[in-house]
Amino acid sequence: MKNLILFAFILGVCVTNAQEFQLTDKYNVTNQRSIGQEEEDTWAIDVVVTNNPEHHLATLNIQDYGLLDEIRISVLSNPGLEDITEILKITIEYNTCCASIEEFYYMVTNDSSFIALPSVKNEYAYEPISDIHYIFPNQPFGKEGTILRAALQYTETYTIKDIKVLRSIAWNDDDFDAEDAITAINY
Repeated sequence: MKNLILFAFILGVCVTNAQEFQLTDKYNVTNQRSIGQEEEDTWAIDVVVTNNPEHHLATLNIQDYGLLDEIRISVLSNPGLEDITEILKITIEYNTCCASIEEFYYMVTNDSSFIALPSVKNEYAYEPISDIHYIFPNQPFGKEGTILRAALQYTETYTIKDIKVLRSIAWNDDDFDAEDAITAINY
């Protein structure tokens, strides 16, 4: 009986962890370079597959390199979308008087190509009371075969209080490049 309870607990932990983005070294940032005028402090970075640096997947602009706090790369495995093996999320965090976080999402297909989703930017003057994220089918609040872009509202203890779906995207192998980024500002 103890073994069964232990197995159920370990399985529950694995399932829970599988539903969240996990930091990865499978992808890397390389070739940081200044672009534009020197006083603009704008930089470009390339994102590549670590074990195949020739496999370039994106070039991202860093608007104010001096305020850059951190770049994180994480993946969500088996997101529950047909022909998609994982979701790659690149988080660029700036730290000034207000925190600013840009998130770039890429769906990785079975044949290792990448499909970009419109980026998301969240700005916070104080503690986050709401922000915008994508929710995928295998995550809590996810919907089968659908990508949700949602505004999450938080309680004072940072638990999710409410979710407002901003856009529901039925996955049918679309290209999202033409859509503009969306920004949430909390002041």
